[in-house]
Amino acid sequence: MFKPKLLKKLRATLFELWLPIPLLAFGCWGLSGIVMYAVLNRDSEALKYLPLESPSKPLLITVPLKVAPRAIFVKVDKNRGISQVKVQTKDFPMTEIIFEFSTTDTNQLEVEISKALGISKEEIKKLRS
Repeated sequence: MFKPKLLKKLRATLFELWLPIPLLAFGCWGLSGIVMYAVLNRDSEALKYLPLESPSKPLLITVPLKVAPRAIFVKVDKNRGISQVKVQTKDFPMTEIIFEFSTTDTNQLEVEISKALGISKEEIKKLRS
């Protein structure tokens, strides 16, 4: 079937094909080790500590729609110096609004809530719990 010359050529080409494969594998393995060492030992420029947000000027938040509040809940955190206000409304799509103010004083907090909701301080005192 096969001639001997063809068989000799075929064996030579198979040997030439399979010999470089292990050499290429060892080369890739060595290069990946060098790259891994370089990546893991580089000096990262990431910050070691997270920067704290400095309190900038207070945001003026106004509710664009007329809100009919049902109840107002206030949580005062004196350690952080903020107050979290949760307003439950009678309106269906917007049932709850959460505000965060940078004050812990009761009078100043009532003024901020009245500005944000557009209602008087007396109504806020009635709804506050």
